[in-house]
Formats: sequence, structure tokens, C-alpha cells
Amino acid sequence: MLSYRRSIHLPVLKMFVCLILLLFSGIVFAETSIIGYSQQSSATERNNARLIVKDGSGTLHVVYYDNGIYHSFSNDGAYTWSAPVLISGNGRNPAIAVGGDGELHLVYRLGCIAAYEIVHRAYSGMWSEETIVYHSPQVSVSRPALAVDSSGDLHCVWQRSGYGVTPNSEIWYSKHTESGWSAAINISNSYGASEYPTLAIGTNDNVHVFWKDSGEDISNPKMVLYREYTVGSGWDAGYSNVSNTTGNGSYSTMDPCAIVDSKNDVHLVWKDCQTGNKEIFYKKCTAGIWDETPLNLSGTNEASDTPIISVDDSDNLSVAWAEKTDGIHYDIILRKYSSSSGDWSTATNISNTIGSDSRYPNMPTVVEQDPVCIWTEGETYSYGIICLSPDNASAVDEGGVSTPSSQAILLPNHPNPFNPATEISFKLSDNAMVSLVIRDLRGRLINTLVAGRRPAGVNHAVWYGRNNKGGTVSSGVYFSCLTIDGICDVRKMTLIR
Repeated sequence: MLSYRRSIHLPVLKMFVCLILLLFSGIVFAETSIIGYSQQSSATERNNARLIVKDGSGTLHVVYYDNGIYHSFSNDGAYTWSAPVLISGNGRNPAIAVGGDGELHLVYRLGCIAAYEIVHRAYSGMWSEETIVYHSPQVSVSRPALAVDSSGDLHCVWQRSGYGVTPNSEIWYSKHTESGWSAAINISNSYGASEYPTLAIGTNDNVHVFWKDSGEDISNPKMVLYREYTVGSGWDAGYSNVSNTTGNGSYSTMDPCAIVDSKNDVHLVWKDCQTGNKEIFYKKCTAGIWDETPLNLSGTNEASDTPIISVDDSDNLSVAWAEKTDGIHYDIILRKYSSSSGDWSTATNISNTIGSDSRYPNMPTVVEQDPVCIWTEGETYSYGIICLSPDNASAVDEGGVSTPSSQAILLPNHPNPFNPATEISFKLSDNAMVSLVIRDLRGRLINTLVAGRRPAGVNHAVWYGRNNKGGTVSSGVYFSCLTIDGICDVRKMTLIR
């Protein structure tokens, strides 16, 4: 059963909020909300860096790109979000992390097309000025990733273009202590293309860095390389190939993402084409020994990419990725691993959009049992930055619908899915001025069904699958939005032609 609920204040978000309750394979999710819109398909980007974190007070923070870097936060578990604030009009590739004191730290490349600096800013109620992590006067830099150790020191890796005629690139690293940022070093040291770095830090403060690489020859098939910094010993003498299952890898080997659990076991996911199809693979490293054979988490005939992995306080894992579920459009897929049973859940579609791409999922490093996940939604401008939040059972009544105010309740439409028409009902406690409109996945107004005063009791309206001009709309997902006194209640509907 699907139900959609939760109220938002329209002036805060400037758009509708779509709300979802999904019950599949024992995994319960309740709601999605739109954090903001972006004019760039790379709004949440490939998830080698974290874009969403939870601070010490429980507030969630999201950063994303839209011709500049924006910041938004939620104090109610990702149900509603603050109006996005522009942090930098000249930044791209943001990565965010939270320190032990709850302070946020943000790194990004300064410059949107040609960028020669990685910069850092801190947040404790307001953002600090930019400080330079690395300045490269000759070649461009991009895709920084950030993590914080137990002492509050920051660790940053990024991609730097190479010198000379060969278009190679390198992975560089710097550490921030009370003395500031250390001199940056090249930790990839290969002659091929080193790209898309990610890093994770264990409870022992060892640093684990992964990246996509072509080895010593840029024409080689790609692989995921790994290098570790051990406290007291320093960096490994060289890197190791952790994705290699057949030969040197494939041209589709990329998008690594890693976390470290409480036992300091390292967990890695990446996209690969070892089976002849783009799949999501997983490996675990225990006491320095990697699994001999990776696990194929996606295992479908459809293309999959951009995996993200997170862990909870009980060392359970959550892995999300984008997959072409219908052969054309991407959806966000989730699988969970139970540390107590040693079993993986079945794959669950947590976006469930029709005729629209859900791409580039991102989750915090540490999550609850049911994780918060963000992604980019849409096929053409503009794109929605979507957040899926875990269910809050206390907010759901027996019918699965919350009450946005004491005055109005938006009831389930019937039928749903529908063709060609569906009846939408709402209940008022008193006579009131109401608005009932239909919006699409991008929040655009499709049709206004009610705009005026309606009597107390149950009221009805019928939508015939047409826009305000009388034209027939296409199959897909739409939202009925009931507004009273500036508060909106939203439900999802599916039109099937």
C-alpha cells in the first residue's frame, strides 16, 4: 500500500513536497521531500563524496550544486527543509563532513569550468570564509572528498589533472590540524588516469582511500585502486587493485564508495562490467585481508551505477544505487545487510518514479536502521533534489494519512492508478478557503481543481488527466496538493494511459 502525507509551509520551500510510504521486503520508508531545484544534471553528482550529514544535535544538512553550491537543513528528520542558501557562486563538487564537536566542514573546488583551488569552510550557525586547501597554478583540480577522524582532524582527497602531453590525472591528499592544512602529496603515483577518489576513516583513525585508475597505461581497462594510511606507520608503499576479478578490470570500473564499521572492517562498493553488464559489486576487508570474490549486489540485466554505502551503529550496511529498472529510466535501488544474520535484503526500489530518471543517490556515512537518502530527480531542466526519509510511525494514523492541520485532511484518490479519471476527496472541519491543484514531478502546476470556499465535511473533485488548457497529459506520476492557511497536504497519483 502506498500513502503520502506530511505538511509543509509553502513559503519555506517554494514548492510542493511529495510524501511516500513504501512497504517492500520488510523495509519501511515514509516520505520524500524536495530540498531544492537544480539546472544541472550533476546536482548531487557521483557519490565519491558525502553530500548529506547529521550533526550532533540531530539536524540534517545537505549541500548540492546548481551553478554554485547551496546548503539546506532539516530539523525534523528530513520531512521539511529550509530554503536553500547559496554558499558559493563560484564553487562546484562540494563534500561535507561533521566533526566531533558538531561543526560542519565543507570542501569544494573553487571555479566552475577552470578550477585551480580546493577550498574549505566551516559552519557553526554561519559559514566561515574560504581557506585554501590546495592551490594548483598550472592544472585543474576537482572532486574532493572529506572525512573527519576521532581527534577532529580533517582528511581531504581530490583529483588533479596531470602535466605534459599525456592526459593523465592524479589523486592528492592533505590533512588539517590545529596548525592548518598540511602540504599536499600525490598518493596515486601512477602514469594512467586516476579519478573519482573516495575515503573512509576507521575508529583507529586509519585512512582508507580508493579511486578509479587505469594503472601505468592510460589505455588500460579501469580498476579500483586502494591505499591506506596507518597511524604510526604512514602510507602503504604502494597501491593495490581491489576490484580485479578478471584481468585488469573493465572500462566501466568506477564510482567507488567505502565506509569503515566499528570493528574497523572496510566495506567497498563500486560499478563494474565484469559480467558484461554494468553491475554493483561489494567487497569487505577484515584485518587487512580482502574478500577473494566480490558480491554482485545488483544482479540484473539492466545498467546500474553510482553506488553509495553507509553503516549504522550496529554495523548493519545500507547500499543504494541508480538502476535502469525499465531499460530506459533510472530508479534508486536499496539493499541492506544485517550484521547479526549475515544476510542481504532483497533489492527495493525506493524512488518508484515513472518516466523520469532518479540518479546519483547519496547517504550519510552513519545512518539509522532506515537511512535517509537523497538523489537527483528529472530528465530535463529543472532537476529536483529529492530526499527520502525513514518512516515516523507516530506521525501516521491508522489509515496511513497524517493531518496537516485541524481543519483539513486530504483523502486517498480513487482509483489509483487510474485512467482516464480519478476522484479526489478532502475533509474540512469548518467552512474554509481551500486550494486543490495537480502538480507534476517537477512541481509544475498542471491543473487547478478547487480554488475558493468549501463547506465543512467531505468534499469531492474529479481530475480527468488534463491540464488547465484542456490538453491530455501523459502517463506518469502526479500529485494532488490541498492547501489551507498556507499549509499543504500532498498525495501521489499514477496516471496510466
